[in-house]
Amino acid sequence: MALNRFIRKQPRLRLEREAYRQLSRAALARDGWRCQVCGTAQNLQVHHLRSRSRLGGDVEENLVTLCAVCHGTRHVANRTGD
Repeated sequence: MALNRFIRKQPRLRLEREAYRQLSRAALARDGWRCQVCGTAQNLQVHHLRSRSRLGGDVEENLVTLCAVCHGTRHVANRTGD
């Protein structure tokens, strides 16, 4: 049957608030508490490399530390296709 040829998407992993907070801290520590683009240690945030809306899970391999400026720039670039 034709429907059997389609591969089902796996549901993304989304953690509860406290577990996500711990995961975010682990990603920040892994990245040396520095923005991975510009190197600053100010106003750090955790960015999903593959967005949640595109089934990016809350897993350490999908997170990167960015400062607020670089994080905003990354999202603008994603919206404009740069």
